[in-house]
Amino acid sequence: MKNIPDYRVDTGKIEYPLHEVLFMTLFALLKGNTTFKDIFAWMIFNKDNEILKSILEKETIGVPSRSTLHALLINTDNNALEAVFREYFLDYILQKNIAIDGKWLRGSDVNGQYTQESHKAILNILDKDIKIVFAHKFLDKNKKSEIKALQEILEDDSLFSGDGQIFSFDALLTQSSILNTIDTQGNKYIAKLKGNQKNLKAKAIDTIELFDSATDVYDNSEEYLNENNKRVTRTVEIYQNKSCNHVMQHEIFNNIQSLIKVTKRLTDPITGESIQTIQYSMANFKTTAHDFHEKILQHWRVETYHYHLDMLVEEDKHIAYKEPFSIAILQKLCNQSLSDVFKCQ
Repeated sequence: MKNIPDYRVDTGKIEYPLHEVLFMTLFALLKGNTTFKDIFAWMIFNKDNEILKSILEKETIGVPSRSTLHALLINTDNNALEAVFREYFLDYILQKNIAIDGKWLRGSDVNGQYTQESHKAILNILDKDIKIVFAHKFLDKNKKSEIKALQEILEDDSLFSGDGQIFSFDALLTQSSILNTIDTQGNKYIAKLKGNQKNLKAKAIDTIELFDSATDVYDNSEEYLNENNKRVTRTVEIYQNKSCNHVMQHEIFNNIQSLIKVTKRLTDPITGESIQTIQYSMANFKTTAHDFHEKILQHWRVETYHYHLDMLVEEDKHIAYKEPFSIAILQKLCNQSLSDVFKCQ
């Protein structure tokens, strides 16, 4: 935390060092305090805590006023804090299977106390094997800027190695500039196809219909999952060209090697009523239907992670009208350290 620069100009008169405030904020968050008000109350209650005094090597701990605490947290250099976050989790991640998805920070209210701005969002980059977020990208113009943000992230050599990492993301990010960049870097992707790429999805379906049968099929009916008290089964069919790598030529997307059709069935165990949906994806590599099934399921871990942030960490309840990113990073630093990193150790 000492690596994070203090935005205050007159450093000689600083009464509450930024790294101490951030460190105590971490402890407050660990104890379930999610709002500025609760964080401040926890600091007041624990300012005489002997353990904190020992850690900070101080005989007395000064606590800033609530307004000063608020100012410190919303003016913290988010990029510097992000650098600390990435360095902290670097030793724990495998970086083989990566899920990328944006999340609204709903506490950044549209009609905020200090500014008239749209909701902020944050792009989370999740290691699917270890199940931790190891990097973020701040979205100042809400989730509509996810595409540009991911393009910038892909150019960061410190995050991705280019040795065959597999990326998965929602259909919003199925863009030629993104997929072709991933392919050029020597990495892999599984990209969803939905209505926002009508021509691409239609061409994929037409190509699949040219096959007499799927190249490979995996059905998990014998090992079904439960979702909302319903039995969930999936059949994954893959379509590949056995004579070469390319299965479908496209004017703007390069190196499409696999087309994937996932048929999902939700069955009520009491009534027997069943609902069926079909999802299409494409990938720039070949593997088995079972392996695609596992990798697609792994992507939903980022959705589950977002649900936990809302329900357990109460991220959406933290009201931060301006610059909510510092609290969002600190919350993940606490949450992941407790629930995942220590398990890895």
